[in-house]
Amino acid sequence: MASSLTLYFTIALFLSMLLMINLVIESFEKSVRQFRDHKYRQEITGNIAHELRTPVTSIRGYLETVLETQLDSEKERYFISQAYTQTIVLSELIRDMGLITKIEEAPNKFQLSPVCINNLLSELKADVQLILQEKRIEMGWDIPENLVIHGNQNLLYSVFRNLADNTIRYAGEDIKIEITGNSDKQYCYFSFSDNGVGILDESHLERIFERFYRINEGRTRDSGGSGLGLSIVKNAVAFHGGFICAKNKEGGGLEFLFSLKKDVARE
Repeated sequence: MASSLTLYFTIALFLSMLLMINLVIESFEKSVRQFRDHKYRQEITGNIAHELRTPVTSIRGYLETVLETQLDSEKERYFISQAYTQTIVLSELIRDMGLITKIEEAPNKFQLSPVCINNLLSELKADVQLILQEKRIEMGWDIPENLVIHGNQNLLYSVFRNLADNTIRYAGEDIKIEITGNSDKQYCYFSFSDNGVGILDESHLERIFERFYRINEGRTRDSGGSGLGLSIVKNAVAFHGGFICAKNKEGGGLEFLFSLKKDVARE
């Protein structure tokens, strides 16, 4: 039987996360009720249950093994480590569900400030540099130096970060990410593209921004992520008064085209 303090801390963390899940689900379900399409509401609710069930079941299985089986210290540590990894998956899912709910239910809670897009992209590249190097992905941009958006720093970062994460997970290796932008008096217009594998079946392009939508079963879970990244992008773009769409590029790759209002506080 396990006697490690680490085990009890892991169990305590798991139980506290279950309480958080209940709170987030209640809030998330409120936002789901806004959709008039009953079938779509059912699909989203089913997806929520499915995405939560997977890490919760895994954590429970690992902890039960440690509690009910005589294990040496190395095996005990392995199972606790696996349980901890699943708590990270679960916490990311809770975080992303909470962010979408906040954008939809309490947009006035987000602080606004001038955000330099070039500085934001430099921060993003530094944050993902290791994985870019690992997958031999080049990332560059051509953005006017004075391009500034009066919006929410964290949401603007989440737009570009989630698009980058999506490319890193699914576009393949030895590719290039290119970001371009320009503006008029009211809006900024961006292209975020890669020369990777693209999406072979273009019927998926209209649905990739839906919550938990996956092109292939298990695609999101096997590659990491909560399955909400592009939904967060769509909601964050909408928060900034813009619109986003995706298309395959001629010659290969995927391109996201989106607009952002230069000043979301200005009517």
